[in-house]
Amino acid sequence: MKNRVFTTGEVAAICGVSADTVSRWFDLGQIDGYRLGPGGDRRIPHDNLRKFMLSHGIPLERLEQGERRVLVVDDDPYYLDIIPSILTKEEEFQVLTASTGFDAGALVVEHNPQLVILDIHLTDMDGRMVCERIKSRAETRNTRILGISGFIEEDEIRELGDYGFDDFLKKPFQLAELRDRVRRLFDLPNARLARPKRTV
Repeated sequence: MKNRVFTTGEVAAICGVSADTVSRWFDLGQIDGYRLGPGGDRRIPHDNLRKFMLSHGIPLERLEQGERRVLVVDDDPYYLDIIPSILTKEEEFQVLTASTGFDAGALVVEHNPQLVILDIHLTDMDGRMVCERIKSRAETRNTRILGISGFIEEDEIRELGDYGFDDFLKKPFQLAELRDRVRRLFDLPNARLARPKRTV
């Protein structure tokens, strides 16, 4: 979906306006795109449309419908490389990456991923805190979160659900197992993902 190019009619349906309105936006230079030859049909790339919608306060639901967005958060470059490569090999995921909890927070707000693969022990903050923040946002309360770590005790693993984690995978893991867990989490109904906030 990210690399898709839209016609004015498709943009009109996504934005809830007429095709003439989209043509006017295009002709006035308000939305970036190109023509198929001189005087040809207008085309608007996905990223240009998304930028336009964000800057004009147009909801992204119709644009993002059908997209499967995954955010991988890990401070180990190996996992930031191997996880996206394995997820995009057989499935059409849009995969984003972050190496810090701070960067993850910014990407969550901008992209509202449906699944986050989150290292528990990040350099700048505890992954459990990142998970709680994701689950506390109305826009991402149903986001599936798969925790990963190579340095965690069994009692800590049992407590991850209290922070909002939906599943956990211990490093190092088999890539086939990662794919299976991701598919399983995408199949979960939202009702099963809503969890009560942890009491201190």
